[in-house]
Formats: sequence, C-alpha cells, structure tokens
Amino acid sequence: MAWMSQHKNGVRIAVFALLLIAILGPWGYDGDAVPPPSYCHPPYLLLENGNCVGRMSGAFILSFFTLAIPALISQFLSGELAFSERGREFLVILLPLLLVGMPVISTLLLVRSGNSRFFRIFSIITWGLAVVTGLLIAASAEVFHPVDLWGIWLYVGLAAAILASELYALFESIRKPFIFNVEQ
Repeated sequence: MAWMSQHKNGVRIAVFALLLIAILGPWGYDGDAVPPPSYCHPPYLLLENGNCVGRMSGAFILSFFTLAIPALISQFLSGELAFSERGREFLVILLPLLLVGMPVISTLLLVRSGNSRFFRIFSIITWGLAVVTGLLIAASAEVFHPVDLWGIWLYVGLAAAILASELYALFESIRKPFIFNVEQ
C-alpha cells in the first residue's frame, strides 16, 4: 500500500480508464430490432427463455437517460405533462445518472485537488452509492449468463475496490498523526 499511496494519482487515473471501459461494456439486454430466435446469430444472444437480444452498453443506457432529461423538462415546462404524472420517471432517470456520474466527478476532483479530506469523504460516499446502484442495476437485468454483462460487473468490482482503497487511505491519514516516532 505504500507504493499506492506514493502513486495515488496514477492509480486513480488507471482506475478511471478501467471505469470508462466498464461503462463502454455491456450492462443489459435489448430486445428491439433483433431477429427472431430462429435467426439469432452473433452479435445477438439467444437467451435460455428463447428471446433473441442484443447487448446494451452502459454508455448507451446513460446516454438514453441523459437525453430523456431535457425532453421531460421541456414537457414539464410546456405544460404537456404534470410533475405528478411523470415525476417518478424523472427521478428514476436522474438517480442512476447521479449515482454513476458522481463517482467519476469525485475521482476527477481527487486527482486535481490532492488529498483534501472533504473530497476524499465525498468520494467515499459517492463510490459507496455507486456500488449499491451497480448491484441494483445488475440484479434488475435478466442475467442468464453473467459473463455476457461483464461491463456492469466490472463497474461494480471497480467501485468496490475504489471504495475499499479510499477507506483505507482515509483511515491511514487519520491514524498517521497519532503515531509518534520513538527514536526522537
């Protein structure tokens, strides 16, 4: 861990790159515009329930949610929709974006700001929420072959590893002032 504490920004940037790979990986299945089961060939998957599906990347899911927010806001402002009608949809769309996007922002803030305790605690909170959100997203998909959705599992694994390393770094920074050098 001493090497990691000396090269923490390099490690954070490497993990950030892996995080981007995880977001580009498959997070779910899509049954739209796929052939019937009898013609299901790669890149499509034939699930055990007989459905032919394509894989959706995390970037596709997040971009869909991102593009849905302005559409919902414009419908609210124009009076086409009342918040009471579609308010839950807005929150369901906004929550995953925040819980996936905030860890990315907190990582960038930590790289830029150094060892600010505020940003480290903010990062720990956001990565903890990212682990929970990632597990909920992964659990909500019909996973017949978990390897097929390697992107979401890589995201959850990275989020858990980052959470553990940031907690360790925080506890080490708290503990260091209390360690006295006996040889003085």
